Formats: sequence, C-alpha cells, structure tokens
Amino acid sequence: MSDSNNVLKFVITGAGIAGLTCAYFVKRAGHDVVVLEKSSRREQLEPGLQNEDGGMRIPPNMMRLLQELPGMEEMLNAKATKCAGILFHQCKADGSAELVGQMDFSQEIMDDLGCDFYFIPHKHLHEHLYTLCVNCGVEIRHEFEVVEVQTSRPPHADSPKVFSKSGQYVTGDIVIGADGKNSVARRVLLAEQDEAEEADSTTTGSEKSALSTIKAIVGATLSIPVSLLESDPELEALLRVENHWMVYMGDGTSVAMARYGPDIYLLDLTYGQPPLLDNEDEEWLSGGTPVQSVLEKVQEYDARVKKLISLAKTSHWNIQTVYDLQRYVSKFNQVMVVGDAAHSIYINGTHNTAAAFEDAFTLGRLFSRFSSSRQSQSNASFLLSSYQQIQQKRTRAMETSEMNTMLLLGIPPGSEREGRNNGFRLTLHLQGADDATLERVWAGYVAQFNYDARDAVDEWWMTWARPGNRESLIIDGVSVISAH
Repeated sequence: MSDSNNVLKFVITGAGIAGLTCAYFVKRAGHDVVVLEKSSRREQLEPGLQNEDGGMRIPPNMMRLLQELPGMEEMLNAKATKCAGILFHQCKADGSAELVGQMDFSQEIMDDLGCDFYFIPHKHLHEHLYTLCVNCGVEIRHEFEVVEVQTSRPPHADSPKVFSKSGQYVTGDIVIGADGKNSVARRVLLAEQDEAEEADSTTTGSEKSALSTIKAIVGATLSIPVSLLESDPELEALLRVENHWMVYMGDGTSVAMARYGPDIYLLDLTYGQPPLLDNEDEEWLSGGTPVQSVLEKVQEYDARVKKLISLAKTSHWNIQTVYDLQRYVSKFNQVMVVGDAAHSIYINGTHNTAAAFEDAFTLGRLFSRFSSSRQSQSNASFLLSSYQQIQQKRTRAMETSEMNTMLLLGIPPGSEREGRNNGFRLTLHLQGADDATLERVWAGYVAQFNYDARDAVDEWWMTWARPGNRESLIIDGVSVISAH
C-alpha cells in the first residue's frame, strides 16, 4: 500500500481519453494516481503539433456518465454538436449516391434514454479531462515512454514496475494499461493467455470468439474547417440541415461524416476488409499523410465526399489489430487494461470512446468501495474480479455489435449488399411511426445506448458483496468466480 492511509497507488500508462478518465475516477475514489505519458505537454497543446483530426462520438450510454464530470454541460454547449440521427447512402457507379436508410433520434426515444448523442473534437474533451485530473491532484509525468511492464508471481509477489525507454521505472500496487491500440501493458495479458491456452489442450476453435476471424481494422480520419464548407454553395448545404451522421457506403469501405462542434467537420473512412499493402499505422501526434491517400480509396464515392476530402490538410491513418483478450486483469491482479488496450471496438465507430469511458467509470465506482484493512490485498483482488466479470460481458457485446456494423457497412458489390440496402430502405417509410415501431426497428442499436454502467456496478455489488458470496471470488489470492 502506498501510504499510512492504506490507499492504493495506481500507475496509469497513457494520458489519452481512457487514461485521464481512469485517473480522474480512481483519484476521486480516494486513491493515489500517477499517469505516465510518452508525449510532452507542448505536443499536446501547441497548434501545428497537436492532432487536429480527432473527434469523439458521445452516445447516450457515455453521456449519462459524462454528466458526473464538473463543467461538462457548459463545455458541450460551447464545443459540441448534437446528433439528430444517421443517414445511410449507397455510392453508385456513376458517382452519385442514393439515400437507402435513415435512423432518426426522435425526441421521444432520446427522452426515454435520458440523454442525447453528441459529437465533439477530441482536443476539447481531452483538455477538459486533463484539467480535472490536475485540479484533483493526479500526478502526470510527460516524456515517459513506457517500454515494459514487469510483474512477479507469488510467493515473491513484488509490486509491478513500469519501465521507461530511458531506464527509469515507477512502481505501484496496480498498473492500468491505457496505452491504446499498440499497448505495452497488454503484453502481460497476452503472455498469460498464451500460457493458459498451451496448458489447456481441450480448447477448440468453436469456443473462441468470432472476433478471431477479423485480424485488423483500417481507418483514416480527416478534419475540414467549417468555414471552408460555408464558402462552397454545394457543401454549405450540409450545414443547413440538422446535424445527421452521414454514412456513405462504397465497395468494401464506408465513410461517416458530421459536424463536430462549431468549427470542425470530420470525416472517417473505414475498411470492412483486411488491410492493404500500402496501409500504414500512424502515431496520434504525427504530421499525418497527404489526403491523396484517402482519395485513392474512394473513387466510387459521391462527388461531395471527394470534394470534402480534398479540402483537408492531412489525413491520419490507423491500423487496429484485433486482440481477442479473454481477460482484462492479470492473473495475480497486478496489471489491467482499459480502452483500446483492452478491446477491439473500431476506432471510427459509435462506441469506441464510450467503451473506454465505461471501463474507467466502472473501475472508479468499484474502487470507491475499497476497504482499508489487513485484508486490503484481498479487497483489491475482489474488486478487480468484479471489474473483470462486469466488463467482460459488456465489452464483448459492444465488440460484437460494432464489428457487425463495420462489416455490414463495408459489404462489397453483389447480392448480399443489395439485400442489405433493401433492408435499409424499409426505414425510409417510418415517418410518423409510433415509438414501439421505431424501437423494434432499431432495437439492437438502442440497446447499447440504454446501458448504464452505474446500475451494472450497483447490481453486481448487491449480489456479490454479501457475506458468503464475496469469499468465493478469492482463492489463494487468485480471482475465481463460483456460483451460489
């Protein structure tokens, strides 16, 4: 334990959205937090160095958690835009596009959910979280490039160590890997998973997740100043209507675009197919790639989409390797992973940021119940076991839903794509439909919106924290769940 108050010390690798959100909620729960970040503070702030291309989708399941952050309502009013729904377009061979489907976020449905859907530039949400962390006493160390997370095993279980490229190291009670899609912390979990699979010769392919059939997800993001759209009559029309998420479906790819706040129009390209030889994964704070690399992939797209792409200064590409992690917490409860380090929810999708936020909130809410005592290690193990069980079910549902959506939007030409479009076309005739009909049509999508991480933690606690149940989660210091 980190001090005389017997609180835990968390070491978080990565000061992105996932890392800062974890830091804030865990610190608010009463624990010590150190965040280790590869980039300098100057790189995060200085125009020309920071990445201007990123944008966050904030669906209702994330929005209801964001409301617990100080100043969030004011920031959203000033920096974000509300999403009115989704419009689906099929790109055609003649360079035009047909509206084949729509999902309106009717006020009745959103009122039932209790929250709206927002778009916001990445930099605004990131800076707000950074300020909250600093103000509540989180220590953030910049220019600390993590290269290794070192753990130990009983009976000689020393505290885990996080090593930097320069040879420095930081120790803590629990290491949280929030270091993104190329996570260093995840290596600990993958090594344990490989070891377990080798030991269990009865594991068959049919028992593995469907995610194992998808090896990587490719995407590119571009941002265009709204002022450039306003000066072009053809593009200015995109700003005159309600701010829908405009989805264009091509030959194996899809493009989703919308206004993110008052100043930025954002466009995301995603492949529903394996990476190509010329695809490259870029660092978040890199200078980006010329937009020609994106234009080459959208030859069949609507002329307005191509015009928008040509107005961007650069594009940022990412290749997201799919890791079918079975556990997010290491065997001896020293390391855990969150956000893109933990799951394969595609970066340009609806729930990528929301999943990271739910991870962080769930962890913080659980560790707000941490009990300082001689059994502190068992208490921490119990809470980490709880986190694993809650998030494994939730994250796998989100991964499956988002993967299916990505593949659906990226269907190549053929009878399967025409069947998809015919199904979408049914949604064009729902104007004036009652709530029950709308909910039935979009049941799968709305179900993800309706999840409340607060309720999930509280229900779990009421069930498993009762005497007799709790002990079943800890056997010889190893997390185990047994039913009662």
